[in-house]
Amino acid sequence: MRHISAPHLYLVPLAVSLLISVSSLAANPPRSSPAVYDVTLTGWVHVGDHDFDDATIEVEMNGDVRTAHVSKTGRFEIALPVGTEAILRFEHPGHLTKEVLVDTRHARDGYLGREVRDVKFAVILEQERYMCGDVYAGPVGNLGFDKDGGCLTVEHTRTLVVGRGRTKKPMVF
Repeated sequence: MRHISAPHLYLVPLAVSLLISVSSLAANPPRSSPAVYDVTLTGWVHVGDHDFDDATIEVEMNGDVRTAHVSKTGRFEIALPVGTEAILRFEHPGHLTKEVLVDTRHARDGYLGREVRDVKFAVILEQERYMCGDVYAGPVGNLGFDKDGGCLTVEHTRTLVVGRGRTKKPMVF
């Protein structure tokens, strides 16, 4: 009985499997984990009718506007680079629009700045029909990081002003 040795035949399956894995990586590059310099915002949008299909979140940063995904449960996740300012605009039909300013300039400062920053919060959207035509005067909140230590800073402002098409007139009985 004669034994034929052909080592190159063993290389063919290896080369084919390597070629398939390289081409799949090119088509679907692996999603890199958040960089150490990212700030991850994880939150939940709450609306009166508990239907999140039409909820949108716009992220405006450096003049560029993109839309963040809102899940069926109202959950969203947004990664922002350190050293930027962004405006998050939360909208849902029949509800007042809310804006939140996010400043990540000092997220790397202090002891806490050595870790990836993960900020969790919720945004409750009020139904327009209960607000008598009023709208928010500006952003309802500011999220940032303290310049002296990198601690999270949160400010709330819920000032309402008269909306378009409505004037404040005395009620006549």
